[in-house]
Amino acid sequence: MAYDKIGGLGDQIKMIREMVELPLQNPQVFLRYGLKPPRGVLLYGPPGTGKTLIARAVAQEAGAHAIVINGPEIVSKFYGETEQKLRDIFAEAEEHAPTVIFIDEIDALCPKRDEAPSELEKRVVTTLLTLMDGASESGHQHSSKVVVIGATNRPNALDEALRRPGRFDREVEIGIPNSVGRLSILSTLIKSTPHSLSQQDLEILAGKSHGYVGADLAAVCREAGLKCIKRCAQANKQGHLDVPLCVNMQDMQEAMGEIRPSAMREILLEVPKVYWSDVGGQADIKQRLKESVEWPLEHPEAFERLGIRPPKGILLYGPPGCSKTLMAKALATEAGSNFIAVKGPELFSKWVGESEKAVREVFRKARAASPSIIFFDEIDALTVKRGSEGGTSVADRVLSQLLNELDGVEALVNVTVVAATNRPDIIDDALLRPGRIDRILYVGPPDIDSRKEIFRIQMKKMSCDTDVDLEELALKSEGCSGAEAVSICQEAALFAMEEDLSIDKIKRRHFTKALESFTRRITPEMIQFYADFQARSGLQSV
Repeated sequence: MAYDKIGGLGDQIKMIREMVELPLQNPQVFLRYGLKPPRGVLLYGPPGTGKTLIARAVAQEAGAHAIVINGPEIVSKFYGETEQKLRDIFAEAEEHAPTVIFIDEIDALCPKRDEAPSELEKRVVTTLLTLMDGASESGHQHSSKVVVIGATNRPNALDEALRRPGRFDREVEIGIPNSVGRLSILSTLIKSTPHSLSQQDLEILAGKSHGYVGADLAAVCREAGLKCIKRCAQANKQGHLDVPLCVNMQDMQEAMGEIRPSAMREILLEVPKVYWSDVGGQADIKQRLKESVEWPLEHPEAFERLGIRPPKGILLYGPPGCSKTLMAKALATEAGSNFIAVKGPELFSKWVGESEKAVREVFRKARAASPSIIFFDEIDALTVKRGSEGGTSVADRVLSQLLNELDGVEALVNVTVVAATNRPDIIDDALLRPGRIDRILYVGPPDIDSRKEIFRIQMKKMSCDTDVDLEELALKSEGCSGAEAVSICQEAALFAMEEDLSIDKIKRRHFTKALESFTRRITPEMIQFYADFQARSGLQSV
Protein backbone atom coordinates (compact mmCIF):
# COMPACT_ATOMS: atom_id res chain seq x y z
CA MET A 1 0.00 0.00 0.00
CA ALA A 2 1.69 3.20 -1.22
CA TYR A 3 0.91 6.74 -0.06
CA ASP A 4 -0.34 7.75 -3.53
CA LYS A 5 -3.14 5.18 -3.17
CA ILE A 6 -4.55 7.05 -0.15
CA GLY A 7 -6.62 10.11 -0.99
CA GLY A 8 -7.62 13.09 1.12
CA LEU A 9 -5.20 12.52 4.01
CA GLY A 10 -2.10 14.40 2.81
CA ASP A 11 -1.59 16.49 5.98
CA GLN A 12 -2.07 13.53 8.32
CA ILE A 13 0.31 11.33 6.29
CA LYS A 14 2.97 14.06 6.36
CA MET A 15 2.67 14.35 10.15
CA ILE A 16 2.86 10.57 10.68
CA ARG A 17 5.83 10.20 8.33
CA GLU A 18 7.78 12.76 10.36
CA MET A 19 6.95 10.86 13.54
CA VAL A 20 7.60 7.34 12.22
CA GLU A 21 10.01 7.20 9.26
CA LEU A 22 12.93 9.17 10.73
CA PRO A 23 13.04 7.23 14.05
CA LEU A 24 12.89 3.94 12.13
CA GLN A 25 15.48 4.73 9.47
CA ASN A 26 17.85 7.07 11.30
CA PRO A 27 17.42 7.01 15.10
CA GLN A 28 21.04 8.17 15.57
CA VAL A 29 19.94 11.73 14.72
CA PHE A 30 17.88 11.78 17.93
CA LEU A 31 20.50 10.01 20.05
CA ARG A 32 23.25 12.40 18.90
CA TYR A 33 21.36 15.32 20.42
CA GLY A 34 20.40 13.40 23.55
CA LEU A 35 16.73 13.07 22.52
CA LYS A 36 14.53 10.01 22.80
CA PRO A 37 13.04 8.93 19.45
CA PRO A 38 9.21 9.01 19.34
CA ARG A 39 7.79 5.73 20.62
CA GLY A 40 4.21 5.82 19.36
CA VAL A 41 1.45 7.55 17.40
CA LEU A 42 -2.26 7.27 18.19
CA LEU A 43 -4.64 7.58 15.24
CA TYR A 44 -8.22 8.33 16.21
CA GLY A 45 -11.37 9.17 14.32
CA PRO A 46 -14.68 7.69 13.12
CA PRO A 47 -14.75 4.21 11.52
CA GLY A 48 -13.86 4.05 7.82
CA THR A 49 -11.70 7.19 7.63
CA GLY A 50 -8.43 5.36 6.80
CA LYS A 51 -6.62 4.76 10.12
CA THR A 52 -5.66 1.13 9.35
CA LEU A 53 -4.82 2.05 5.74
CA ILE A 54 -2.33 4.73 6.85
CA ALA A 55 -0.65 2.43 9.39
CA ARG A 56 -0.10 -0.31 6.78
CA ALA A 57 1.15 2.24 4.23
CA VAL A 58 3.64 3.71 6.74
CA ALA A 59 5.09 0.27 7.53
CA GLN A 60 5.46 -0.59 3.84
CA GLU A 61 6.92 2.75 2.71
CA ALA A 62 9.41 2.84 5.58
CA GLY A 63 10.66 -0.62 4.56
CA ALA A 64 9.97 -1.82 8.10
CA HIS A 65 8.86 -5.17 9.49
CA ALA A 66 5.13 -4.88 10.28
CA ILE A 67 3.32 -6.62 13.13
CA VAL A 68 -0.45 -6.21 13.24
CA ILE A 69 -2.32 -6.83 16.49
CA ASN A 70 -6.10 -6.86 16.51
CA GLY A 71 -6.97 -6.14 20.16
CA PRO A 72 -9.14 -9.15 21.08
CA GLU A 73 -6.95 -11.66 19.15
CA ILE A 74 -4.21 -11.86 21.75
CA VAL A 75 -6.52 -12.14 24.78
CA SER A 76 -6.28 -15.57 26.40
CA LYS A 77 -8.34 -17.19 29.16
CA PHE A 78 -5.18 -18.49 30.87
CA TYR A 79 -3.58 -16.37 33.57
CA GLY A 80 -0.49 -14.50 32.32
CA GLU A 81 -0.68 -15.77 28.73
CA THR A 82 -1.96 -12.49 27.25
CA GLU A 83 0.88 -10.53 28.87
CA GLN A 84 3.39 -13.10 27.60
CA LYS A 85 2.04 -12.75 24.04
CA LEU A 86 2.57 -8.99 24.24
CA ARG A 87 6.15 -9.45 25.52
CA ASP A 88 6.85 -11.93 22.68
CA ILE A 89 5.54 -9.44 20.10
CA PHE A 90 7.84 -6.69 21.38
CA ALA A 91 10.77 -9.16 21.49
CA GLU A 92 10.09 -10.09 17.85
CA ALA A 93 9.83 -6.40 16.95
CA GLU A 94 13.29 -5.67 18.43
CA GLU A 95 14.76 -8.71 16.73
CA HIS A 96 13.47 -7.68 13.27
CA ALA A 97 13.99 -3.92 13.77
CA PRO A 98 13.13 -1.50 12.25
CA THR A 99 9.56 -2.52 13.09
CA VAL A 100 6.12 -0.93 13.16
CA ILE A 101 3.72 -2.52 15.66
CA PHE A 102 0.17 -1.65 14.69
CA ILE A 103 -2.51 -2.20 17.36
CA ASP A 104 -5.97 -1.91 15.83
CA GLU A 105 -8.96 -1.15 18.11
CA ILE A 106 -6.54 -0.46 20.97
CA ASP A 107 -9.44 0.68 23.20
CA ALA A 108 -10.60 -2.98 23.44
CA LEU A 109 -7.15 -4.01 24.72
CA CYS A 110 -6.36 -1.06 27.00
CA PRO A 111 -9.51 0.45 28.53
CA LYS A 112 -9.34 2.77 31.53
CA ARG A 113 -8.14 0.76 34.50
CA ASP A 114 -10.62 2.21 36.96
CA GLU A 115 -13.48 1.20 34.63
CA ALA A 116 -12.01 -2.16 33.51
CA PRO A 117 -14.50 -5.04 33.85
CA SER A 118 -11.85 -7.49 35.13
CA GLU A 119 -8.27 -7.76 36.39
CA LEU A 120 -7.09 -9.03 32.97
CA GLU A 121 -7.55 -5.61 31.29
CA LYS A 122 -5.62 -3.91 34.12
CA ARG A 123 -2.70 -6.36 33.76
CA VAL A 124 -2.65 -5.92 29.94
CA VAL A 125 -2.56 -2.11 30.26
CA THR A 126 0.28 -2.31 32.81
CA THR A 127 2.26 -4.71 30.59
CA LEU A 128 1.88 -2.49 27.52
CA LEU A 129 2.91 0.60 29.51
CA THR A 130 6.03 -1.23 30.73
CA LEU A 131 6.91 -2.47 27.25
CA MET A 132 6.48 0.95 25.62
CA ASP A 133 8.35 2.71 28.42
CA GLY A 134 10.90 0.13 29.45
CA ALA A 135 12.05 -1.03 26.03
CA SER A 136 13.47 2.36 25.13
CA GLU A 137 15.46 2.49 28.34
CA SER A 138 16.65 -1.12 28.24
CA GLY A 139 19.78 -0.23 26.32
CA HIS A 140 18.96 -2.70 23.54
CA GLN A 141 20.53 -1.48 20.30
CA HIS A 142 17.35 -2.09 18.28
CA SER A 143 14.77 -0.86 20.79
CA SER A 144 14.84 2.68 19.36
CA LYS A 145 13.85 1.29 15.96
CA VAL A 146 10.42 0.12 17.17
CA VAL A 147 7.40 2.41 16.75
CA VAL A 148 3.91 1.58 18.00
CA ILE A 149 0.88 2.87 16.06
CA GLY A 150 -2.50 2.57 17.77
CA ALA A 151 -5.87 3.10 16.13
CA THR A 152 -9.22 3.71 17.82
CA ASN A 153 -12.53 5.45 17.29
CA ARG A 154 -12.97 5.87 21.07
CA PRO A 155 -9.87 7.75 22.26
CA ASN A 156 -11.53 8.77 25.54
CA ALA A 157 -12.02 5.09 26.47
CA LEU A 158 -8.21 4.55 26.51
CA ASP A 159 -6.25 4.54 29.75
CA GLU A 160 -4.81 8.02 30.39
CA ALA A 161 -1.33 6.64 31.15
CA LEU A 162 -0.98 5.55 27.50
CA ARG A 163 -1.79 9.03 26.20
CA ARG A 164 1.24 10.85 27.56
CA PRO A 165 4.47 11.87 25.76
CA GLY A 166 7.00 9.04 25.87
CA ARG A 167 4.35 6.48 25.02
CA PHE A 168 1.95 7.80 22.40
CA ASP A 169 3.90 10.99 21.65
CA ARG A 170 1.44 12.34 19.11
CA GLU A 171 -2.29 11.95 18.61
CA VAL A 172 -3.44 12.45 15.03
CA GLU A 173 -7.11 12.86 14.23
CA ILE A 174 -8.22 11.13 11.04
CA GLY A 175 -11.56 12.93 10.71
CA ILE A 176 -14.45 12.92 8.27
CA PRO A 177 -13.07 14.44 5.04
CA ASN A 178 -14.24 17.83 3.77
CA SER A 179 -15.15 18.56 0.14
CA VAL A 180 -11.49 18.85 -0.98
CA GLY A 181 -10.61 15.60 0.83
CA ARG A 182 -13.56 13.78 -0.75
CA LEU A 183 -12.50 14.98 -4.21
CA SER A 184 -8.99 13.62 -3.59
CA ILE A 185 -10.41 10.27 -2.36
CA LEU A 186 -12.76 9.93 -5.36
CA SER A 187 -9.96 10.81 -7.79
CA THR A 188 -7.72 8.16 -6.20
CA LEU A 189 -10.43 5.47 -6.12
CA ILE A 190 -11.63 6.02 -9.69
CA LYS A 191 -8.11 5.84 -11.19
CA SER A 192 -8.16 2.05 -11.48
CA THR A 193 -11.71 1.94 -12.93
CA PRO A 194 -12.63 2.64 -16.58
CA HIS A 195 -14.85 5.73 -16.42
CA SER A 196 -16.16 8.71 -18.37
CA LEU A 197 -16.21 11.15 -15.45
CA SER A 198 -14.71 14.61 -15.94
CA GLN A 199 -13.00 16.62 -13.19
CA GLN A 200 -16.16 18.73 -12.94
CA ASP A 201 -18.28 15.58 -12.40
CA LEU A 202 -15.98 14.49 -9.57
CA GLU A 203 -16.24 17.96 -7.99
CA ILE A 204 -20.06 17.78 -8.11
CA LEU A 205 -20.03 14.32 -6.49
CA ALA A 206 -17.56 15.49 -3.81
CA GLY A 207 -19.74 18.51 -3.06
CA LYS A 208 -22.87 16.36 -2.64
CA SER A 209 -21.34 13.64 -0.46
CA HIS A 210 -21.47 15.41 2.95
CA GLY A 211 -20.61 13.07 5.82
CA TYR A 212 -19.13 10.32 3.62
CA VAL A 213 -15.87 8.78 4.86
CA GLY A 214 -13.28 7.01 2.67
CA ALA A 215 -14.90 3.59 3.18
CA ASP A 216 -18.30 4.99 2.10
CA LEU A 217 -16.83 6.50 -1.07
CA ALA A 218 -15.07 3.20 -1.85
CA ALA A 219 -18.47 1.48 -1.47
CA VAL A 220 -20.03 4.08 -3.81
CA CYS A 221 -17.38 3.38 -6.49
CA ARG A 222 -17.85 -0.38 -6.08
CA GLU A 223 -21.64 -0.08 -6.33
CA ALA A 224 -21.31 2.19 -9.41
CA GLY A 225 -19.08 -0.46 -11.02
CA LEU A 226 -21.74 -3.13 -10.42
CA LYS A 227 -24.44 -0.88 -11.90
CA CYS A 228 -22.24 -0.26 -14.95
CA ILE A 229 -21.73 -4.03 -15.49
CA LYS A 230 -25.48 -4.64 -15.12
CA ARG A 231 -26.31 -1.82 -17.56
CA CYS A 232 -23.87 -3.13 -20.17
CA ALA A 233 -25.13 -6.72 -19.77
CA GLN A 234 -28.71 -5.57 -20.43
CA ALA A 235 -27.57 -3.56 -23.47
CA ASN A 236 -25.77 -6.63 -24.87
CA LYS A 237 -28.91 -8.74 -24.44
CA GLN A 238 -30.85 -6.17 -26.49
CA GLY A 239 -28.24 -6.38 -29.25
CA HIS A 240 -26.33 -3.15 -28.50
CA LEU A 241 -22.82 -4.58 -28.52
CA ASP A 242 -21.01 -1.25 -28.86
CA VAL A 243 -21.88 0.05 -25.33
CA PRO A 244 -18.54 0.76 -23.60
CA LEU A 245 -17.94 -0.80 -20.17
CA CYS A 246 -17.14 2.37 -18.23
CA VAL A 247 -18.69 4.02 -15.18
CA ASN A 248 -20.62 7.21 -15.95
CA MET A 249 -22.12 10.03 -13.86
CA GLN A 250 -25.55 8.37 -13.67
CA ASP A 251 -24.02 5.18 -12.22
CA MET A 252 -22.25 7.21 -9.52
CA GLN A 253 -25.36 9.24 -8.64
CA GLU A 254 -27.53 6.10 -8.36
CA ALA A 255 -24.87 4.42 -6.21
CA MET A 256 -24.64 7.47 -3.94
CA GLY A 257 -28.41 7.31 -3.43
CA GLU A 258 -28.06 3.75 -2.09
CA ILE A 259 -24.94 4.15 0.10
CA ARG A 260 -25.67 6.22 3.19
CA PRO A 261 -22.92 8.15 5.04
CA SER A 262 -21.71 5.98 7.94
CA ALA A 263 -21.12 9.04 10.17
CA MET A 264 -24.90 9.62 10.18
CA ARG A 265 -26.17 6.05 9.89
CA GLU A 266 -27.52 5.85 13.45
CA ILE A 267 -29.59 9.02 13.30
CA LEU A 268 -30.07 9.76 9.60
CA LEU A 269 -33.69 9.93 8.51
CA GLU A 270 -34.89 9.39 4.97
CA VAL A 271 -36.51 12.80 4.48
CA PRO A 272 -39.33 12.81 1.90
CA LYS A 273 -38.19 14.76 -1.15
CA VAL A 274 -39.96 18.09 -0.69
CA TYR A 275 -38.93 21.05 -2.88
CA TRP A 276 -39.62 24.77 -2.52
CA SER A 277 -42.10 24.42 -5.40
CA ASP A 278 -44.16 22.02 -3.21
CA VAL A 279 -44.67 24.73 -0.57
CA GLY A 280 -47.41 27.12 -1.64
CA GLY A 281 -46.77 30.84 -1.13
CA GLN A 282 -44.80 32.09 1.92
CA ALA A 283 -42.18 33.59 -0.43
CA ASP A 284 -40.65 35.86 2.24
CA ILE A 285 -40.11 32.99 4.71
CA LYS A 286 -38.59 30.82 1.97
CA GLN A 287 -36.18 33.62 1.03
CA ARG A 288 -35.09 34.13 4.67
CA LEU A 289 -34.46 30.39 5.08
CA LYS A 290 -32.42 30.26 1.85
CA GLU A 291 -30.31 33.21 3.03
CA SER A 292 -29.67 31.54 6.39
CA VAL A 293 -28.82 28.01 5.21
CA GLU A 294 -28.12 27.82 1.47
CA TRP A 295 -26.06 31.01 1.06
CA PRO A 296 -23.36 30.10 3.65
CA LEU A 297 -22.81 26.79 1.82
CA GLU A 298 -22.87 28.20 -1.71
CA HIS A 299 -21.07 31.53 -1.08
CA PRO A 300 -18.80 31.13 1.98
CA GLU A 301 -16.28 33.60 0.51
CA ALA A 302 -18.90 36.41 0.65
CA PHE A 303 -19.44 35.88 4.40
CA GLU A 304 -15.67 35.77 4.95
CA ARG A 305 -15.10 38.92 2.88
CA LEU A 306 -17.69 40.88 4.83
CA GLY A 307 -16.49 39.51 8.18
CA ILE A 308 -19.87 38.08 9.25
CA ARG A 309 -20.87 34.65 10.46
CA PRO A 310 -23.87 32.71 9.15
CA PRO A 311 -26.94 32.45 11.44
CA LYS A 312 -26.72 29.54 13.88
CA GLY A 313 -30.40 29.08 14.59
CA ILE A 314 -33.81 29.85 13.11
CA LEU A 315 -37.14 29.64 14.93
CA LEU A 316 -40.34 29.26 12.94
CA TYR A 317 -43.45 29.99 15.01
CA GLY A 318 -47.09 30.39 14.15
CA PRO A 319 -50.48 28.65 14.24
CA PRO A 320 -50.64 24.88 13.61
CA GLY A 321 -50.83 23.74 9.99
CA CYS A 322 -49.01 26.70 8.41
CA SER A 323 -46.20 24.66 6.73
CA LYS A 324 -43.43 25.07 9.36
CA THR A 325 -42.37 21.40 9.24
CA LEU A 326 -42.91 21.22 5.46
CA MET A 327 -40.52 24.17 4.96
CA ALA A 328 -37.87 22.48 7.11
CA LYS A 329 -38.11 19.38 4.89
CA ALA A 330 -37.84 21.52 1.74
CA LEU A 331 -34.82 23.28 3.22
CA ALA A 332 -33.06 19.94 3.85
CA THR A 333 -33.80 18.71 0.31
CA GLU A 334 -32.78 21.91 -1.48
CA ALA A 335 -29.68 22.66 0.60
CA GLY A 336 -28.30 19.13 0.10
CA SER A 337 -27.23 18.99 3.75
CA ASN A 338 -27.45 16.09 6.15
CA PHE A 339 -30.75 16.37 7.99
CA ILE A 340 -31.25 15.29 11.62
CA ALA A 341 -34.82 15.51 12.86
CA VAL A 342 -35.31 15.61 16.64
CA LYS A 343 -38.78 15.24 18.13
CA GLY A 344 -38.55 17.20 21.39
CA PRO A 345 -39.73 14.66 24.00
CA GLU A 346 -37.68 11.73 22.59
CA LEU A 347 -34.50 13.12 24.19
CA PHE A 348 -35.84 12.74 27.73
CA SER A 349 -34.74 9.72 29.75
CA LYS A 350 -35.54 8.53 33.30
CA TRP A 351 -31.80 8.05 33.97
CA VAL A 352 -29.88 11.00 35.40
CA GLY A 353 -27.57 12.53 32.79
CA GLU A 354 -28.88 10.49 29.85
CA SER A 355 -31.09 13.31 28.49
CA GLU A 356 -28.15 15.76 28.41
CA LYS A 357 -25.99 13.06 26.82
CA ALA A 358 -28.63 12.56 24.06
CA VAL A 359 -28.53 16.31 23.23
CA ARG A 360 -24.71 16.27 23.23
CA GLU A 361 -24.67 13.21 20.94
CA VAL A 362 -27.01 14.83 18.38
CA PHE A 363 -24.75 17.89 18.12
CA ARG A 364 -21.56 15.76 18.05
CA LYS A 365 -22.83 13.80 15.07
CA ALA A 366 -24.04 16.98 13.34
CA ARG A 367 -20.58 18.55 13.76
CA ALA A 368 -18.86 15.40 12.49
CA ALA A 369 -21.06 15.21 9.38
CA SER A 370 -21.32 18.95 8.66
CA PRO A 371 -22.80 20.75 6.80
CA SER A 372 -25.96 19.59 8.52
CA ILE A 373 -29.34 20.84 9.67
CA ILE A 374 -30.76 19.86 13.07
CA PHE A 375 -34.54 20.26 13.06
CA PHE A 376 -36.29 20.44 16.44
CA ASP A 377 -40.02 19.99 15.93
CA GLU A 378 -42.18 21.21 18.83
CA ILE A 379 -39.10 22.71 20.52
CA ASP A 380 -41.28 24.14 23.31
CA ALA A 381 -41.32 20.61 24.84
CA LEU A 382 -37.53 20.88 25.36
CA THR A 383 -37.05 24.53 26.23
CA VAL A 384 -39.66 25.51 28.83
CA LYS A 385 -38.63 28.55 30.90
CA ARG A 386 -36.28 27.50 33.69
CA GLY A 387 -37.64 27.35 37.21
CA SER A 388 -41.23 27.02 36.01
CA GLU A 389 -41.52 23.59 37.66
CA GLY A 390 -39.83 24.60 40.91
CA GLY A 391 -36.25 23.46 41.59
CA THR A 392 -33.99 22.07 38.90
CA SER A 393 -35.84 19.64 36.65
CA VAL A 394 -34.58 17.39 33.86
CA ALA A 395 -36.01 19.93 31.36
CA ASP A 396 -33.84 22.68 32.92
CA ARG A 397 -30.69 20.58 32.55
CA VAL A 398 -31.56 19.66 28.95
CA LEU A 399 -32.11 23.34 28.14
CA SER A 400 -28.75 24.27 29.71
CA GLN A 401 -27.04 21.59 27.61
CA LEU A 402 -28.79 22.89 24.47
CA LEU A 403 -27.70 26.48 25.21
CA ASN A 404 -24.10 25.31 25.69
CA GLU A 405 -24.12 23.39 22.40
CA LEU A 406 -25.50 26.38 20.49
CA ASP A 407 -23.14 28.97 21.93
CA GLY A 408 -20.58 27.33 24.21
CA VAL A 409 -16.83 26.79 24.22
CA GLU A 410 -16.96 24.33 21.30
CA ALA A 411 -17.82 26.23 18.11
CA LEU A 412 -20.79 25.20 15.99
CA VAL A 413 -19.42 25.25 12.42
CA ASN A 414 -21.56 24.52 9.36
CA VAL A 415 -24.42 23.29 11.58
CA THR A 416 -27.74 25.14 11.46
CA VAL A 417 -30.49 24.61 14.00
CA VAL A 418 -34.04 25.03 12.71
CA ALA A 419 -36.81 24.87 15.30
CA ALA A 420 -40.59 24.98 15.00
CA THR A 421 -43.22 25.74 17.64
CA ASN A 422 -46.73 27.08 18.05
CA ARG A 423 -46.07 28.13 21.69
CA PRO A 424 -43.21 30.66 21.50
CA ASP A 425 -44.31 32.32 24.76
CA ILE A 426 -43.12 29.40 26.97
CA ILE A 427 -39.63 29.16 25.42
CA ASP A 428 -36.81 30.34 27.70
CA ASP A 429 -35.56 33.83 26.78
CA ALA A 430 -31.90 32.71 26.87
CA LEU A 431 -32.52 30.57 23.77
CA LEU A 432 -34.07 33.43 21.79
CA ARG A 433 -31.10 35.78 21.98
CA PRO A 434 -28.89 36.54 18.92
CA GLY A 435 -25.96 34.13 18.77
CA ARG A 436 -28.22 31.19 19.51
CA ILE A 437 -31.51 31.67 17.67
CA ASP A 438 -30.55 34.50 15.29
CA ARG A 439 -33.73 34.62 13.25
CA ILE A 440 -37.26 34.36 14.62
CA LEU A 441 -39.79 34.12 11.78
CA TYR A 442 -43.56 34.25 12.11
CA VAL A 443 -45.24 31.78 9.75
CA GLY A 444 -48.84 32.98 9.66
CA PRO A 445 -51.92 31.74 7.81
CA PRO A 446 -51.46 31.99 4.04
CA ASP A 447 -52.79 35.07 2.24
CA ILE A 448 -55.04 34.82 -0.84
CA ASP A 449 -52.16 34.38 -3.30
CA SER A 450 -50.55 31.70 -1.11
CA ARG A 451 -53.87 29.84 -0.77
CA LYS A 452 -54.31 29.98 -4.54
CA GLU A 453 -50.82 28.48 -4.95
CA ILE A 454 -51.58 25.74 -2.37
CA PHE A 455 -54.80 24.78 -4.18
CA ARG A 456 -52.95 24.78 -7.52
CA ILE A 457 -50.21 22.45 -6.19
CA GLN A 458 -52.78 20.13 -4.61
CA MET A 459 -54.99 19.97 -7.71
CA LYS A 460 -52.04 18.88 -9.85
CA LYS A 461 -52.29 15.53 -8.03
CA MET A 462 -56.10 15.35 -8.39
CA SER A 463 -58.56 14.94 -11.25
CA CYS A 464 -60.64 18.15 -11.22
CA ASP A 465 -63.31 19.37 -13.62
CA THR A 466 -62.88 22.60 -15.63
CA ASP A 467 -65.62 24.38 -13.61
CA VAL A 468 -63.39 24.43 -10.49
CA ASP A 469 -62.18 28.02 -10.08
CA LEU A 470 -58.96 28.54 -8.09
CA GLU A 471 -59.71 32.23 -7.52
CA GLU A 472 -63.10 31.41 -6.00
CA LEU A 473 -61.63 28.70 -3.72
CA ALA A 474 -58.88 31.06 -2.50
CA LEU A 475 -61.48 33.78 -1.70
CA LYS A 476 -63.89 31.45 0.12
CA SER A 477 -61.13 29.81 2.22
CA GLU A 478 -60.17 33.07 3.97
CA GLY A 479 -58.57 32.31 7.37
CA CYS A 480 -57.64 28.72 6.56
CA SER A 481 -54.14 27.36 7.18
CA GLY A 482 -52.18 25.47 4.51
CA ALA A 483 -53.07 22.12 6.10
CA GLU A 484 -56.76 23.10 6.12
CA ALA A 485 -56.63 24.05 2.42
CA VAL A 486 -55.24 20.58 1.65
CA SER A 487 -57.95 19.07 3.86
CA ILE A 488 -60.67 20.92 1.87
CA CYS A 489 -59.39 19.24 -1.31
CA GLN A 490 -59.47 15.83 0.42
CA GLU A 491 -63.03 16.45 1.68
CA ALA A 492 -64.18 17.50 -1.81
CA ALA A 493 -62.77 14.25 -3.24
CA LEU A 494 -64.60 12.21 -0.58
CA PHE A 495 -67.90 14.04 -1.31
CA ALA A 496 -67.43 13.21 -5.02
CA MET A 497 -66.91 9.52 -4.17
CA GLU A 498 -69.99 9.53 -1.89
CA GLU A 499 -72.05 10.82 -4.80
CA ASP A 500 -70.77 8.22 -7.27
CA LEU A 501 -67.91 5.76 -6.72
CA SER A 502 -67.21 5.62 -10.47
CA ILE A 503 -67.06 9.44 -10.87
CA ASP A 504 -64.15 10.52 -13.08
CA LYS A 505 -63.66 14.16 -11.94
CA ILE A 506 -64.22 16.32 -8.87
CA LYS A 507 -66.73 19.10 -9.63
CA ARG A 508 -67.13 22.66 -8.33
CA ARG A 509 -70.18 21.64 -6.26
CA HIS A 510 -68.07 19.18 -4.28
CA PHE A 511 -65.60 21.92 -3.35
CA THR A 512 -68.51 24.25 -2.41
CA LYS A 513 -69.97 21.54 -0.15
CA ALA A 514 -66.55 20.94 1.46
CA LEU A 515 -66.10 24.67 2.14
CA GLU A 516 -69.58 24.99 3.68
CA SER A 517 -69.08 22.07 6.05
CA PHE A 518 -65.51 23.03 7.05
CA THR A 519 -64.71 24.47 10.50
CA ARG A 520 -61.73 26.83 10.71
CA ARG A 521 -59.33 25.95 13.53
CA ILE A 522 -57.38 29.24 13.45
CA THR A 523 -59.45 31.68 15.50
CA PRO A 524 -59.05 35.50 15.69
CA GLU A 525 -57.95 35.02 19.34
CA MET A 526 -55.10 32.78 18.17
CA ILE A 527 -53.89 35.37 15.64
CA GLN A 528 -54.12 38.07 18.34
CA PHE A 529 -52.04 35.88 20.68
CA TYR A 530 -49.16 35.80 18.14
CA ALA A 531 -49.52 39.56 17.48
CA ASP A 532 -49.26 40.23 21.24
CA PHE A 533 -46.18 37.98 21.48
CA GLN A 534 -44.54 39.92 18.63
CA ALA A 535 -45.28 43.22 20.33
CA ARG A 536 -43.98 42.01 23.72
CA SER A 537 -40.80 40.56 22.23
CA GLY A 538 -40.13 43.48 19.89
CA LEU A 539 -40.00 41.09 16.90
CA GLN A 540 -40.72 42.09 13.35
CA SER A 541 -43.25 40.13 11.34
CA VAL A 542 -41.98 38.77 8.05
